[in-house]
Amino acid sequence: MKKITQIVKSIAVEIFIIFILIFIINNYFINDKVRIKGDGVYYYDFLPSLFIHHDFVRIGRPIQQDSAFYYRINTLPLYLDYGTGYRVNKCPSGTAVCQLPFFIIAALTTHCEGNFNDGYQLPFQRAVYFAAIFYLFLTIILLRKILELYDVKKFAIIWSQLLLVLATSVTNYTNYDPGYSHIYSLFAITAFIFFGRSYFVKRNLKHFIYACIFLGLTLVIRQVNLLVLLFIPFMAGSAENLKSGFALLFKHYKTLLIGILLFLAICFIQCLSWYLQTGSFFIYSYPGETFNFTEPQIINVLFSYKKGLFVYTPVLFFSLFGIVWLMIKRKFYLAITWFSFFAILTYIISSWWSWWYGCSYGMRPYIDFYAIFFIPFAMMLDGMNNKLRIVIVVLSFLTIPLNIIQTYQYKNYILHWINMDKEKYWKVFLKTSEKYRLLIWKQDYNPGYYNTIKEINLGDTIVKKNTDLLIFKIKDIDIPGFDKVNMIRVSFENEYREKNDALVIMHVDDTSFSHTYYWEGVSIIRFAGKKFGEWQPGYYNFEFTPLTDTTEKIIGLEVKSENMDTRMKNIRLKFLSLKPNIKIWK
Repeated sequence: MKKITQIVKSIAVEIFIIFILIFIINNYFINDKVRIKGDGVYYYDFLPSLFIHHDFVRIGRPIQQDSAFYYRINTLPLYLDYGTGYRVNKCPSGTAVCQLPFFIIAALTTHCEGNFNDGYQLPFQRAVYFAAIFYLFLTIILLRKILELYDVKKFAIIWSQLLLVLATSVTNYTNYDPGYSHIYSLFAITAFIFFGRSYFVKRNLKHFIYACIFLGLTLVIRQVNLLVLLFIPFMAGSAENLKSGFALLFKHYKTLLIGILLFLAICFIQCLSWYLQTGSFFIYSYPGETFNFTEPQIINVLFSYKKGLFVYTPVLFFSLFGIVWLMIKRKFYLAITWFSFFAILTYIISSWWSWWYGCSYGMRPYIDFYAIFFIPFAMMLDGMNNKLRIVIVVLSFLTIPLNIIQTYQYKNYILHWINMDKEKYWKVFLKTSEKYRLLIWKQDYNPGYYNTIKEINLGDTIVKKNTDLLIFKIKDIDIPGFDKVNMIRVSFENEYREKNDALVIMHVDDTSFSHTYYWEGVSIIRFAGKKFGEWQPGYYNFEFTPLTDTTEKIIGLEVKSENMDTRMKNIRLKFLSLKPNIKIWK
């Protein structure tokens, strides 16, 4: 019992930090039922494929000979045929390895809920979330141990742990996107750094072996993260320590050999995965996607409004202050080796063909290396005088609510997942109201894709505050071809003031108003195309599946004005139908 009490006391801070995160998730972000989504599906799908559907081992069953065997895999676009005759999951398997214990628990208990077990029921969704929470918990424990090896005092350690969890995109990738590889990579790399640093400080050969194990895990989670090897000079602390540390390994060559063999054994997990899927131990699963080393997008990666690292995770900028602090303290070796690693890492990340890394929150490839950023930050915070420390703590604290709000915005479609720019960023900066939802997601339509069925000009109107006004209604029989309409474009001129809470409503009902076929209410500010508060034309496209049944219908346009009068000029409705053979991706 004493041992348990001691263990709990030793990790009490980490438990409390994770509790804060879970509290915020439950009470602010609100838990999602679906957490395995996007690329997270493909990192995770190794497990249901292997243990539930039994369609993982495909040697001897090429798609041309046994297409029925691939019925499920064919619905997953990241299972591709790279000229092998087999469909292969393009994502590495290491994330699934980390999720395996949690998957097993879910698999053993899911039948109790009476659901058909395909590996994606709610218990499995929760399992992935709990897996991310667990590995984040281990990560902040390891971060504490790393900082202790750099002689950082307790306050700076706790503050760094708190910022890692609440002021970075870890918040999002633990809750909303826990199926992605980043939290697991962060854990593996942080563990590698701890055991590597411990070896150089304490010369404990067992820690070298552990470092090799976690290096192997790092590779099978995400191959490019093997770049962490370039951080070894910083981990060593000095050129002399680096040299003597390697000399000791060659002296104890058996330990060196064991470490290498363990690293290769773990790497073999990925090779075996490829072999079982395709019959080949080595494939490149990202054909057509590569690095463009001659055109790195360094400025964009670090500072762009689209996905810039220091825009969406500004707390990391303090790490650069930490490097300046190391230089001032004449710790040139540490400053140079850290910045050299950061420069190489940034060059590699910014050279990927899709430097914004798809539909995601922030510059996500850096998440895996977050522990590296907090080492110079914690050393600086620990070593500076009290006045400067207070300034840094206050400034860095402000990044916590900023991150939480931006994470909320990303989850609730206020920030765009991919098409952000300066104008859009500041248009919704710190905005969390429902009326900002989807504001910057609005897209204009391509006239070449649609036929105009009917166009109506309604002129001008004023809707008094606290008034519901039906501006227009028409029967579907008065719109020949309405059964083909899938978009009603509404446009008008207005000032579009941010404080205007008016709602513009489009609805389609039967003539008795006992059944509603379509209803959508849109905040008036979502019509704006330019800055708020400027008189301008605006539009919104009300989209729906064509209503093909023969019941007579009434189409209505209504404005629900609340806190102020709403003046609308040149109101126009355009009924549009998508041309045959045209498909719109959303």
